[in-house]
Amino acid sequence: MKPINKNVFLKSLDCPVYAWHLYRGLVPKNTTLSNEFLIMESQNVRSMARIMFKDGVWVSCGFHDAVKKTKELIEDKNIKTIFDPLFEYDGFIAKADILSRNEDGTWSMIDIKAGGKGKKKYISDMAYEKLIASKSVPSITKTVMFLLSKDFRLGMPAEQLFSQIDCTEETDVKAGEFAELLSYSKDVVLSEEPKEKNLKLMCKNCALFENCTGKDIEYHLFDIPRLSQTIFDKLAGQKIWQVKDIPEDTELKPLQKIVKDCVLNDKIFINPELKNELAKIVFPVYYLDFEAVMTIYPLYKNVAPHSQVITQYSIHKCDAVDHIINHFEYIADHKQDCRGIIAQNLIDIFGDTGSIITYSSFEKNIILKLGDMYPDLLPQLQLIAARIVDFEEILRNNYYDRRFHGRTSIKKVLPIMIPEMNYDSFKIGEGDIALSAFAYMAMGLYNEEKIKETKKNLLEYCKQDTLALVEMHKFLAEVANNS
Repeated sequence: MKPINKNVFLKSLDCPVYAWHLYRGLVPKNTTLSNEFLIMESQNVRSMARIMFKDGVWVSCGFHDAVKKTKELIEDKNIKTIFDPLFEYDGFIAKADILSRNEDGTWSMIDIKAGGKGKKKYISDMAYEKLIASKSVPSITKTVMFLLSKDFRLGMPAEQLFSQIDCTEETDVKAGEFAELLSYSKDVVLSEEPKEKNLKLMCKNCALFENCTGKDIEYHLFDIPRLSQTIFDKLAGQKIWQVKDIPEDTELKPLQKIVKDCVLNDKIFINPELKNELAKIVFPVYYLDFEAVMTIYPLYKNVAPHSQVITQYSIHKCDAVDHIINHFEYIADHKQDCRGIIAQNLIDIFGDTGSIITYSSFEKNIILKLGDMYPDLLPQLQLIAARIVDFEEILRNNYYDRRFHGRTSIKKVLPIMIPEMNYDSFKIGEGDIALSAFAYMAMGLYNEEKIKETKKNLLEYCKQDTLALVEMHKFLAEVANNS
């Protein structure tokens, strides 16, 4: 029997079915570029933290040898710091990031987190590690969390990258709760068959959804947008997992009722107000899309960890629906922060008149943040932001096709509204992939040939996003005129 690790244990408390599959390696792995980049960044952050412990000794060997070596290092009074110590207890294993010996001979367990906030969500990680480790090392008297500091900037020493938070009290309480659940977790994970499926909100984005609580259901309860926890729990508790089974007396909001009606009656919802909404758009119209990079460790000076840095834009200009008169695009020099150039370019391109169409509030928020960064450009950027029309909001309030399945993201609705327009042939076809590709360039991990190819792919991807807005505007205008 292989041991149960932290991820499997914690998942068993949330979803026994997922934990059962995870333990057996049956959960599909995320092998995208963005996930690979996230793993690399997390490893880099841990390396930065370990710089602070110059006397650290690594535990780097196979499972059984690692448990044995950890014990030997703990017993050696000359060892002050241990990296990646591994502990085993009754079929469970836990690996800590750092074990540091205190002056009185006791130990502090240190966990390095790549996030800058969310202390509460990390307590469970540390509590499990403390519980298993304390069975071998009862002298762990302190647990400390390293979170990224928003005050850190490039050039500062490693010590200033982290905020150190004593979590001993919270960790001990949670570890006590977990001690009572070890046998339950083992029963869940080691059973011959997975436990009975129970629908929870977390199922919505689960990698197993299609073959679990979503199997053979065409229009799932999750198609109902923004369903409250109270109503969801009530329906799920009655084993109501499909839209068609939602009782008539269920209190739904107007948009939720529209979704349900479209599913039950196989219809498309078109709001009579759609034409009036579109009439508010002022020509010439600019269709705008941004791409940004956000990394754990800053890429440029005067940028905090986990800060978004705008790196490119695409703008299509039309003087009538579907009549493009110009296209503007820009991608930053990956070696430097080019937000000042972008801010000025936007002012020059947009002029003083015409609506600016985006999809979501992302672009508007970025423009307002640029105004905060460059006070001399603030008045002009504020005027630009005031002209923005959120096309996702127009779609959400005025048009619904049951094939949207409760989603309004452009990647979900575009192939349904305009089937011939998709991202299937694009080498970069997702925002997370675009972010990671630019970050790899900025970190100097691509050669010149790869950089040239990547920038070409990034420009094509961003251009497709604004072309999609042009086509969506045309589609909705035709719908409004024909309804």
